[in-house]
Amino acid sequence: MKLASPADQNAAQGQLVGVGLVQVPSEPARDRWYSLAVLVSGIFMTTLDLFIVNVALERIRQNLHASPADLQLVVVAYSAAYGVFLMNCARLGDLYGRKRLFLIGTGVFTVASAMCGVAPSAAFLIAARVLQGIGAALLMPQILATIRVLFEGEARPKAFSIMGIVQGLASPIAQIGGGMLVTYDLFGLGWRLIFLINVPVGLVMLLLGSMWIIETRAPVPARLDVKGAIILASGLLILFVPFLEGQDHGWPWWSIVLPLSSVAIFYLFARFEAALVRRGQVPIFDITMLSNRRLLAGVIGVFLFFASISSFFLSLTLLLQAGLGYTPLVAGLIFTPTALAFITAARLSPAIVRHMGGRSLLLGVGAFFTGLTLSVLVAFIVPTSAPLLVASLIFNGFGQGLTIPLALNANLSTVPEAQAGMASGMVGTMQTLGAAFGVAIVGVIFFADLSEPLALTLEAKSYHYGHALGRATYFNLFATALSALCFLYLTRTKRA
Repeated sequence: MKLASPADQNAAQGQLVGVGLVQVPSEPARDRWYSLAVLVSGIFMTTLDLFIVNVALERIRQNLHASPADLQLVVVAYSAAYGVFLMNCARLGDLYGRKRLFLIGTGVFTVASAMCGVAPSAAFLIAARVLQGIGAALLMPQILATIRVLFEGEARPKAFSIMGIVQGLASPIAQIGGGMLVTYDLFGLGWRLIFLINVPVGLVMLLLGSMWIIETRAPVPARLDVKGAIILASGLLILFVPFLEGQDHGWPWWSIVLPLSSVAIFYLFARFEAALVRRGQVPIFDITMLSNRRLLAGVIGVFLFFASISSFFLSLTLLLQAGLGYTPLVAGLIFTPTALAFITAARLSPAIVRHMGGRSLLLGVGAFFTGLTLSVLVAFIVPTSAPLLVASLIFNGFGQGLTIPLALNANLSTVPEAQAGMASGMVGTMQTLGAAFGVAIVGVIFFADLSEPLALTLEAKSYHYGHALGRATYFNLFATALSALCFLYLTRTKRA
């Protein structure tokens, strides 16, 4: 199987919302690049908030007296809301204009960030994070679609390359910048500033976006699938909330029964989406496409891989700050090699693909698995060794940088071009829902190991947290191994 270059992968990613051929008013090339500047700022802001919250979790726990379940929901709420509303928000842009929806999404995200920054309780913060996720879902698909429509020929790969670089840089800046804001406690705001900083940035984006972004629409936009989104959101709500809250209440009956009952809701969701397809309508998740076994394997692989990424960062952050006593700034600096290795892998991927073809995807998963394995060994044996942790994160980041774009391209290669938009949307949805699922599972395992009284000495505490991370990472290893099997099936030369 031949994998495309990163430029082709980025161009394919632009089909996330099923963009058709759109007539765009003739505009000077300069105006298109001005539009790009504002659009990639939106990517930077939403990606930043995906990572920056990690360095503040321990301070949030202390300041808001948040329970383990609350901390997990702070992370899960953003990802789950984004995944549920992604495809419908893309269609809103097709219906009412992508510039308009980008500005509305930026406004929602900015208001939600302000609410996060002034949150008086953990419950309020979680609700605000849901609103942040909705804001991100409103603006992000408009970015991908607009770039694909505005840029053609050689300019398109260049535009998507800039987008990828900005997205890659958001992670290290989130870790370091967020660590600085929390550690130095500017204006006495502490962790709140990591959210409040979005307010002036969002206002500037609204001003410049209203002036510079060129409006585009789809010629025949698809109808919204509101009922499907409500059913999916209901299933995720009764899956995640009772399961996460159950650990704080000694696992009462409802914490088991309600999550299990979500299976029936997901079944109803699948039936409803399939019925939409039979009626000639467009669902948010085309279940019928999963009869393509290679695509089915691919989206499951994406789900499992992203379940490993975000959940590992959660447990490692807790080890660094709560277990080892590092400041948020030092913890952020330790994460930096992950992002640098990610960018390096993305730059090297064309050469790797030329030499290895479809096996490049498995190489990426293998590198990630190696990083996780090294992290487990360090956590169990010498959790205080920052250099060994950094070494494990280099493998971790390199594996992500190689796997993520290649997995998207490999999934798109399984479907006709006419279905590329829906396939991209399915992959994007599974990424975010996988991240939420992983955080829920790993968080429960991690905090269960911390239920016993903690020793007062820092050394004993570091080993206690280290063992908790090691045991929780068994899930990451298992999920990554399963994703490798899925990707192995996906990259078979012979089509199913």
